[in-house]
Amino acid sequence: MGAIVFVLVLVGSVLASTGTESGTLQDLYEQARQLAQTPEGRAEAMAQYHRIIEIHRANARTYEAALRQLAKGYGEAEQVEEGTRFFIGLAQETWNVQRSDPLREILNQLRLKYPEQVDQVIAEMQSSRSRTRSVPPVAAQDLAQAILQRDDPLLREKGLERLAAMLAESASDADKQKGLATLRSALTAKFDRAPFRDLVLPLLASDDAQVRALALQCLPGLEATADDLPVLIPLAQDASAQVRERVGGALIQLGKGERGEIVIPALMQLLKDEESKVVEQTIRSMWGQYAAPDFDALLIELSYEQKYHHNVIYFCLSTMRSKSPAVCRRLVEVLAEPDWNDSGRAAWGLTYGVTEEAKALVEEGLLKALPEETHDYTRQNELRALARVATEKSRPYLTSVVESDMETDETRDAARRILAALDRQQGR
Repeated sequence: MGAIVFVLVLVGSVLASTGTESGTLQDLYEQARQLAQTPEGRAEAMAQYHRIIEIHRANARTYEAALRQLAKGYGEAEQVEEGTRFFIGLAQETWNVQRSDPLREILNQLRLKYPEQVDQVIAEMQSSRSRTRSVPPVAAQDLAQAILQRDDPLLREKGLERLAAMLAESASDADKQKGLATLRSALTAKFDRAPFRDLVLPLLASDDAQVRALALQCLPGLEATADDLPVLIPLAQDASAQVRERVGGALIQLGKGERGEIVIPALMQLLKDEESKVVEQTIRSMWGQYAAPDFDALLIELSYEQKYHHNVIYFCLSTMRSKSPAVCRRLVEVLAEPDWNDSGRAAWGLTYGVTEEAKALVEEGLLKALPEETHDYTRQNELRALARVATEKSRPYLTSVVESDMETDETRDAARRILAALDRQQGR
């Protein structure tokens, strides 16, 4: 327990030195957001955001130092199994939330130094927590570096041969996991993808959920195409939530907007998943690649749920290449929201892709929102959106902007450009 006490004291002292005793980072962030709502508070809000970032950076350094000291303490106290349980549990909680190099380093060292004890702890944890994710595989760093380096072609070739052997049908699941993790970390290197695509595709049918999940993450980087989509579609019903979380991203990256007749039903199934993490990861993978009436309606429905609201607006509705009246109506509604992260994104989304039948309702919504808008980013995007849909209905408002002494030069210029375009349409 001495190592743990030391870490708590160390972290506590740094938190005190960085000034977080007056509140959490979330408290400081909320204060900054409130300040940013008014022009006069914007400078102070920016200073507050800078302070939050500096505190986080200081705390992150201390966090990493504490992890290493705690690992050292467990070793000196001969509490390897206890330490392994702690670090694996921490990795399971944070692996998909943040980059965690110290954890990777510590787990890798534990596996190298104490393989039997680590395997025993992993087996115990997996048997006692059936729904817990398996331990994240650690890439073979020496092998990854051999592939990534650019000075020795022969070394890269030998590394790729070793990697291919780890992904072969005869390899163990543990080797396939490590091989896939290594392949993913080496995908920025230049090498022939085709042989690895042929090795990875069969792994989507592996009995090991970790292998299936990693194969999904690797496949888009291996020149897989829309022709491979039928192999992916059944995984939307995979028994493992960890696998289902990865399906949406793979479908989007391989489909690239094609084969909507099979991709959209699979995406909709994922968006209705009982696991919120599956829904969340699917939402974050969208980027406007697919649209259909039922699909749009489901996304709009999810946008009213608080836990999904921002990401649906940011990743889905605002990015649609072709925005139906229903999608535009929802984005217009969001213009009235106080958080510019949402209203600004909705306004940006209305600057392109508005279908002809949606233009009238968008113009009406913008004319209602613009006179009330105080956030510069949102307002400029609203004016850009209005330029795409403006008719003679917009002329009175635009004229009032041009004639107002309260408007900025930038805003008046934007209004003049839209009026000039209306004049050209009228042949003036």
